[in-house]
Amino acid sequence: MNEILISEKLEIEEKILALCQQLDQLKDFMNVREKEFSKLENKSLDLKRRLESLVSENNQLLEKVHKVESNLVQNRRWNGFSEALNWLNTHHNRNRMGLGFVN
Repeated sequence: MNEILISEKLEIEEKILALCQQLDQLKDFMNVREKEFSKLENKSLDLKRRLESLVSENNQLLEKVHKVESNLVQNRRWNGFSEALNWLNTHHNRNRMGLGFVN
């Protein structure tokens, strides 16, 4: 009976040793995964910051575009007005001085 218990104890100790080895392997695997996760998380944060800066830059560029478009509209009006005055002076002034007279 004693020999049976000793053999069972040895079998159980072997199983415990095998389970401890598996546990150590799983811990190592988890440590590697945690490191990879940490790297990916840092990369994600960097990408998020970059995205936020690009969105901010894009908004600034859009504001500049709107300002340039409004300036363009004003310049077109001014150029149109100048061309109209020039046309009036060259075609309909009949040597008179008046609105929009250009020497």
